[in-house]
Amino acid sequence: MRVLVLLLSVFLPVFLIAQASVEDFTLGGTARILNDECIRLTPDAQYASGSAWYEKAIDLTRPFELTVCLVLGENDDLGADGIGFVFHPTRQTGYRGEGMGFAGLVPSLGIEFDTYQNYHLADPSQDHVAISINGQTHHYASVSGPNPVPNLEDGNKHLLWINWDPIYQKLTVQLDGKERASLEADIVDKVFQGNATVYWGVTAATGRKTNYQDICIKKLVFAEAGY
Repeated sequence: MRVLVLLLSVFLPVFLIAQASVEDFTLGGTARILNDECIRLTPDAQYASGSAWYEKAIDLTRPFELTVCLVLGENDDLGADGIGFVFHPTRQTGYRGEGMGFAGLVPSLGIEFDTYQNYHLADPSQDHVAISINGQTHHYASVSGPNPVPNLEDGNKHLLWINWDPIYQKLTVQLDGKERASLEADIVDKVFQGNATVYWGVTAATGRKTNYQDICIKKLVFAEAGY
């Protein structure tokens, strides 16, 4: 059963902390709930794509922390494609496959955990993390990365922490306890054209090569838009 806690502070707005909140996601494509913490975005099958969008918008003028675990399957050499985190003013999924669910979305911010090398996108040979804006998937346009990481296709849970600090205007991405990507920018103005209200979702896809790909919710801390 999910646990919801509201924290009140004279300095901060109302924050929602959600634990094991899979019920708060709208699922698309092949995405299915596995248990009270985990969503399987894709099965280990060819040309699958799945998405999970959190149902409530967040306010980017306030800080947020997303703590989850990623599972990117067990097929290493034969595995693909990876998982993307997408921030967009609506719950709209972009092009899948190598597009990681954020390709073509404008305005948008995407964080990719890519397990397949697409040469034409300037991917490194290793699994990698990158931050891109406005649906541009070629790494010439990445605002952070691509940064190689150790093999993610090992069947294990990989702890992910995404933090946004609006005071210092810094987005930080930590995977398995190490910072893998970051962006220092006024995201509200530079990316979302002054709109501080966005939704966030998680997408995954396979192609000719495959993997089951899961997200497991640990803790979500953010200010709901409108508070």
